[in-house]
Amino acid sequence: MRFFQTGWETARMATSSPDAEQVLTPPILSDGVVLLRPPTAADAPDIAEACQDQDIVRWTTIPTPYTLEDAHTWISAHGAGDQWWGAPTWAVTHGGARWGGTVDLRLDGVGGAEVGYLVAPWLRGNQVATRALRLACGWAFMALRLEVIRWCAGVGNDPSRTVATKVGFRIHRDVLRFGLVQRGERIDGWIGDLLPADLVEVTARRSPFTGPSLTPREREVLDQLAAGQSNRSISQSLGISENTVKNHVRKILEKLQATSRVDAVIRGVHEGLTTLG
Repeated sequence: MRFFQTGWETARMATSSPDAEQVLTPPILSDGVVLLRPPTAADAPDIAEACQDQDIVRWTTIPTPYTLEDAHTWISAHGAGDQWWGAPTWAVTHGGARWGGTVDLRLDGVGGAEVGYLVAPWLRGNQVATRALRLACGWAFMALRLEVIRWCAGVGNDPSRTVATKVGFRIHRDVLRFGLVQRGERIDGWIGDLLPADLVEVTARRSPFTGPSLTPREREVLDQLAAGQSNRSISQSLGISENTVKNHVRKILEKLQATSRVDAVIRGVHEGLTTLG
């Protein structure tokens, strides 16, 4: 778990449209099973407990031994606030229960990011990591308009490689010989990258959406939301009033059980109802 104060301007650009107010506050993301929220001080005991796990120690750069004070220090750097947008970071929970991991995006300020994650021993399995990373990456492509997300890990970190593949990352065939530094030693690594289309492609192979169906007009509005358009732009594009657009957006949120426009797009992408350009 690392803190990178970069990419603030990228995050600000995502809030430039009149309909993006919800992006100003660190988002809470959910697919109905996994919920991502900003970390809080109440998570410190669980973080400290999880970071005693030998696999986490082996494959991350956390301090060792890891103490409760380390957890509080990390939370203070990653909690909700301006600093959150420099490196968007979520606590991973299962059904809104106790902290069970983190997902973070280390922005490079030019349309890209490197993703990082860890999952506590008590939440491993049930594809928690895969679900959490799909949510975070989908949000980043839509809200921050990222063009690419990269994943770097050490050779031998097979759980991460499995999760990366399930999310849709394309793993490069060539090994980065001595390409990573892990606790002061150079190790071989691998790298993967994810484009918006990769996330959509993996989603398309999943079971079809079984929730309330969207009308053709609602699908058109959802596509416009995925393109980052404001209500006014959607109104002009589709030749309907802004009030009608607002009504369609409200219906879309209700049908997808989404809490915001961004959340609706993420859920729509996950269910194969729209795509990210």
